[in-house]
Amino acid sequence: MCWCRDCQYIASGSATVNVLFPEAAFRCAGDIGTLRMTADSGNTVERGFCRQCGSQIYSRTTEPAGTQPIRIRAGTLDNPGLRAPDAYIWTDSAPAWAPFDPALPRYRRGPGSARKE
Repeated sequence: MCWCRDCQYIASGSATVNVLFPEAAFRCAGDIGTLRMTADSGNTVERGFCRQCGSQIYSRTTEPAGTQPIRIRAGTLDNPGLRAPDAYIWTDSAPAWAPFDPALPRYRRGPGSARKE
């Protein structure tokens, strides 16, 4: 679950719930729009959304290319219960009221950053 400010905007104030896949395993059908922006990490990120309903579908790092898996919004999957969250990232950006499962690790920034206890 990502608590970066961009994800909070996407999720209307909460974290986004993402399932990570190798980009080659991802297939999406329909009229998909994309936006590119610089994420809090400093990486260039492409965000894909449905042009019909506006739902965010995925985000992927475009530069540096191939460095991270594609992040699919769990709620857009045919089976949104495919995998439960296993970590929180960008928790330094989370509001004070953010609910955290104490059994899951929390990272101050992106994956691999310092853990927050």
